[in-house]
Amino acid sequence: MQPGTRLRPAAAGGGATMRRTGGGGGSRRGLRVCALLDYVASVQDDGVLRMPARTELDPNEIKTVFGFPRKIGESYYLGKIIGAGSFGTVREAVEASTGLRFAVKTVAKVPKRGPPTPRYLLKLRAEVEVMQQLGVSLNAVHLHDVFEDDANIHMVMELCEGGALLERVESRAYSERFIAGLVRSILRFIAQCHARGIVYRDVKPDNFLFLSKDEDSPLKATDFGLSIRHSPDEPKLTSRSGTPAYMAPELVMQCYDEKCDIWSVGMLSYQLLTGRFPFWEDVRHESLSDVWKAVLSQDINWDAPELQPLSAAARAFLQRLLQRDPRLRPSAGEALGDPWLAEGGAASDAPLQGSVVARLQRFATYSHLKQLVLRMITEDMRRQGSTPTLASALQELFAEYDADASGSISFDELASGLQRQGYDVTQSEVRQLMDKMDIDHNGNVEGDEFVAALIDWSQVMQGKEWQAYVDAAFSRLDVDGDGFIELEELLNRMPKAFFEGDAAERLAEAKRMLREADANGDGKISLAEFSSLLHENVAPDSLSLYDSRMRITEGAAAA
Repeated sequence: MQPGTRLRPAAAGGGATMRRTGGGGGSRRGLRVCALLDYVASVQDDGVLRMPARTELDPNEIKTVFGFPRKIGESYYLGKIIGAGSFGTVREAVEASTGLRFAVKTVAKVPKRGPPTPRYLLKLRAEVEVMQQLGVSLNAVHLHDVFEDDANIHMVMELCEGGALLERVESRAYSERFIAGLVRSILRFIAQCHARGIVYRDVKPDNFLFLSKDEDSPLKATDFGLSIRHSPDEPKLTSRSGTPAYMAPELVMQCYDEKCDIWSVGMLSYQLLTGRFPFWEDVRHESLSDVWKAVLSQDINWDAPELQPLSAAARAFLQRLLQRDPRLRPSAGEALGDPWLAEGGAASDAPLQGSVVARLQRFATYSHLKQLVLRMITEDMRRQGSTPTLASALQELFAEYDADASGSISFDELASGLQRQGYDVTQSEVRQLMDKMDIDHNGNVEGDEFVAALIDWSQVMQGKEWQAYVDAAFSRLDVDGDGFIELEELLNRMPKAFFEGDAAERLAEAKRMLREADANGDGKISLAEFSSLLHENVAPDSLSLYDSRMRITEGAAAA
């Protein structure tokens, strides 16, 4: 496509979100080798969560099931409803202590159809925990707080006022380069999911919101309700979840993995670029069975008239993602390196001075336990004088941010330092990044916290001293020396500053941390599990998966 060529606005509609398990849609051969329980309780879970998955529960049994803080009304003033759906409602809210505005998503503990079950409750908790991990990336809506009452959970989130993806794209004609920038943002988010062992399962326009009405507003992913943890070495997933028009063929067939998200990004990209889907002009006029039949067997016409205005690179990109065989599709990281996306001018790996925000996002998406242990190891490296070269460079960078030479970085120093170095981040985004760096919650970032957040741990892990650092950290937590870290040891050995809230909230957080590492579900962490947690998803976690937020124009609307 030549510069300045305009694209037709993308058509709305994609079919209602379908969360049903089982049912038609083609052959079901292979289910025996693909079967996998999707939401499973852990040994640390108490009471109703440990019951068989389909047990019908009484609402009185689940009043305090999650252990989240209660009395949201004491911390936030809830305002008007700004969204509603099958999930619940979204309201505007103002934080009482700061006056800052947020969105509060309220989801009932009792589903609209039928009684609550342990599986339904575990699914709700999974949504919160995935958002707690991925919602700290600047490509996702930030989760600020979580509360529960007897009947609901309340997720306090970043307020996005720029509207949904299609609302903006339909409002005017945009250049292909601008659309490439949006797709790059979506793929970055999906790559972050996959690097953390999470399948998103609901890529569609409604789930991507602009932070503000500004023309260069960042695009943010929201709604983690269908996301599920799944590692490549596990049997493939079988529960059919998502929005039919964006479902991958293997998801319809109920035997799939993270590559289903790549197909969905391809379908969304096709829609953004052409104003329609490859199989339908308007999917709202199609029956569910016809949608699935097309997804499973209808060939895409790559000579279709709507594709002709596109550049050869754009068409090639769509063809790479919309391969029916998931083995032929690129990974999200590979797709980010596609020439069409690279034409926007974004470099995949920036030098240290230009990668601070990307590095902070990468660290922020690590599990809480992993963050705490890496902080401990950073402290040990410094004390032993074996700091890697990059860590020394980071300490010099720390000094640049520490304007008053106090030995710590305040919020104002971090915000002004990022602005001075050319980063384009809002005050609220600086706050969410700082909150993850400030591991001991004292309101400032110390040198060890700064280095732990920004260093390339994959390089450190290749050093000959690495295993000694791991063994030492494990021994500090394994108080009785029996070769396992158990819940009480985690609570008693971790510095109190690492946990926030009252005793019940600290216990809930400690249980969540234990679940992060307890791979075999026996209620304790072995040295092998501990080491595996630290190595998890480090190698493929390139900085190119995260938005650098340097002040570079990555695509503008056509004039």
